[in-house]
Amino acid sequence: MENRSIEELRNGFDAFYQEKLLPLAQQMEKLRQKYFWCFIIGCVAAFILVPIIVYLTIRHQENLLESEMGQDWPTVLYYMAVLIILAVVASPLYLYRKKEKNLLMPEFIKYFDGFSYAYEEFIGTDVIYGSRLIDDFNRRQSDDYFYGTYKNVKMIVSEEKFDKLRVYYVEDKRKQKLSTVFDGILILFSMNKKFSGQTVVFQDKGVFNKIAQWNRNLSGLENVHLEDSRFEKEFEVYASDQVEARYLLTTAFMERMLNLRKMYHANQVEFSFFDNHLFISLTTKKNMFESTSLFKSCLDRKMIDRTFEQFLSIMSIIDILKLDKIQYTG
Repeated sequence: MENRSIEELRNGFDAFYQEKLLPLAQQMEKLRQKYFWCFIIGCVAAFILVPIIVYLTIRHQENLLESEMGQDWPTVLYYMAVLIILAVVASPLYLYRKKEKNLLMPEFIKYFDGFSYAYEEFIGTDVIYGSRLIDDFNRRQSDDYFYGTYKNVKMIVSEEKFDKLRVYYVEDKRKQKLSTVFDGILILFSMNKKFSGQTVVFQDKGVFNKIAQWNRNLSGLENVHLEDSRFEKEFEVYASDQVEARYLLTTAFMERMLNLRKMYHANQVEFSFFDNHLFISLTTKKNMFESTSLFKSCLDRKMIDRTFEQFLSIMSIIDILKLDKIQYTG
């Protein structure tokens, strides 16, 4: 099936919503109300029980000091009780979101010819490390995952978060520090253009570029200086083949990349050409592709319309960067 244009997709979405998504939204609304009231009841129960447990813990600690008891199992049990209560209260949020993703999103993505959806799926670790954009992490979370073909370009869109958990000791006490390495959208395109080496484009860190280099895997890559002064101010380019890097990063392509970052209001855009793929990472604080909320009616179309525009804008990258062309013509 030949893909429809962005404009055709936009014009036909209302009819698709009315026929396919609205019945599901009505079904989801009943489910949402059920989980919403479970959440409210849980909050009320927590509001009553947690202060009681805190009071009992304080009284127990006072008695413990007076009696000089050696073991303190009740305090541990009190803490566990609080954690269990909080987990029960939060569970409707997670359970509803999971049901919504698995029920609504697979139907939603059918509108985009040739695309499929998976919840909490990952882009392959070999691709992540191969791109050299994200390599200093030891924890990983996933959310929405789309895959398909648009204008003969295969693409994967994955919403992911990467963290680094560091363990260190202070005066023989074990401490942990969790820092976010990346949080945003990863996009993998299969390119029609063949290239043998690797070209990686990082966000320019200004005076911190030297420090940033220490945390990057730049083995076998050389710094490439390009003629576009505006692009040079925004990005740092490294490549295994300087000639190929200049061939890939034409003035027109670089201009489109600058426009891409502006369009997504992204805090950071980085990309890598390798193994006949283009891999783009978009760092953004927005939680993308949220089609419903536990606290809003499913019959309110604003969230699903926003999700539609977000996915459409991801697809439009192929048009913006002209990835469906064998040669970049500008």
